[in-house]
Amino acid sequence: MGLLARLPLYPLLLAAYAVLFVYAANISEVLLSELWRPLAVALVVAAVVLAACALLYRDLRRGALLAGAIVLAFAFFGHVGSQLEDALAGETVQLLAWAVLMVAVGIYAWRAQGSLPGVTTALNLFGLVLVAVTLVTIVPAESGRAVHASEGEPVAATGAIEATRRPERDIYFLVFDRYGSDWSLKERFGIDNDLYPDLEAAGFQVIPGARANYHASDFSLAAMLNMRYQDDLAAALDGPSTDRTPVRERLARHEVGQFLRSQGYRYYHLGAWWDPTASSPIADEVLALGKTAEFDTVLRETTMLPALERLAGVAPEDTHSRTQHRDQALFAIRQVEHLADVPGRKFVFAHILMPHTPYVLAKDGRFVLEAEAKQKSEAELYAQQLEFTNQKINEIVAKLLAGPDEEDPIIIITADEGPYLCYEVDCVDGSPETYGIRLGTLRAYYLPGLSYQVPADDSGVNIFRMILREYFGADLPDLPNRSYSWPDPKNDLYTFQDVTDVLPLPGGSAPPDG
Repeated sequence: MGLLARLPLYPLLLAAYAVLFVYAANISEVLLSELWRPLAVALVVAAVVLAACALLYRDLRRGALLAGAIVLAFAFFGHVGSQLEDALAGETVQLLAWAVLMVAVGIYAWRAQGSLPGVTTALNLFGLVLVAVTLVTIVPAESGRAVHASEGEPVAATGAIEATRRPERDIYFLVFDRYGSDWSLKERFGIDNDLYPDLEAAGFQVIPGARANYHASDFSLAAMLNMRYQDDLAAALDGPSTDRTPVRERLARHEVGQFLRSQGYRYYHLGAWWDPTASSPIADEVLALGKTAEFDTVLRETTMLPALERLAGVAPEDTHSRTQHRDQALFAIRQVEHLADVPGRKFVFAHILMPHTPYVLAKDGRFVLEAEAKQKSEAELYAQQLEFTNQKINEIVAKLLAGPDEEDPIIIITADEGPYLCYEVDCVDGSPETYGIRLGTLRAYYLPGLSYQVPADDSGVNIFRMILREYFGADLPDLPNRSYSWPDPKNDLYTFQDVTDVLPLPGGSAPPDG
């Protein structure tokens, strides 16, 4: 009798496949380092279930049949549920169907005799094939990443930055995701935003016609924090690619953070639940609410666990992703205010997913349950989350400027992109209006002790060129303020299309016709 007939490995293989399948489906969004912990957890849990079932039957192969059914039901419950039209009714029916399957498999395992070796062999082979299918996707992709990594980091376009002076001021770089310009918000949602007068009264330069360099967070943030456009990434890739990890690696080790650390700043990193900013390998201190990565959250939602929590009445007040979104944003805001009291020169980068979806906060900070959100239009939901965001921005500004004027920090309040039009990066239709909405962004500067007028067409790529030039004496002239889209985003993210000339005019007026 062969090894595959004697040793039932398929419960472990099914558990591994459940994790590898989700990773392979999201491979352009996540890194290999994020795979190992959930994979190890899945294998350990599957091994425990297998051991328990083997003890129940006093036979490893019989126990493996029930263990395999349990692993299959638990790991793929969410995948099946996502295909059901009526999620609530479908969830109940699916739970019953899986229960019937496990009972049937349990009875078969108890009574099976001569068929056990053949069934064990077949299921082992089935599990091996499933794992192999995922590896067909994962191995070439990871090998390609390793090759590009071995070629080294691209030489920074700015070269070695040399400072001739060093300001004794903290620097706060606060990114509020999908916070559009005045024109963008008016055009998309009919909102008349009231934040700009508040910031101007506090001494900020507000840029009504500010725009992003790209209408995607990873590209936009990489441009801001590396002070350059991302054109050179195409040359390092073998043809068209939708793999976002090269630009995200550049974001993770951004030039601004490394320069400021070399100047004696302590870098505090406040990321979001979104993986590319959730942590930082170059920060002195990463402040994070919990340790759950986005990949873990996606993986969790594919399992039976959320349904079992709802069935037991111990589920959170709303979906995990919505409560996590609220908690992470509020945590980041609290930490920014707390850091104002921390001594020593510091650089604070905070990526705050507000007024970014999901819309979970009313204007008074009350949590908006998903059932309530479904009864309102997106314009209403955005407006109330925006109003709460504005309150928090004003509170942060008041806290940061509460000390003596000579100790006021440098503050940049910006967005990385404007409001979404749909839930894909390529939803812009090429019209001036849609480009204006997606690329028009909030931008305001508090520049203490500096007599400098920020250009009306300011774009993200020049934020830190100006800061490092005017405060540190670095030789960093402004780059042309340009904004880019993708002609073919589903197949190639590294060939860019300059759309600057169709954006709203500096000052926030409507884009030109045609």
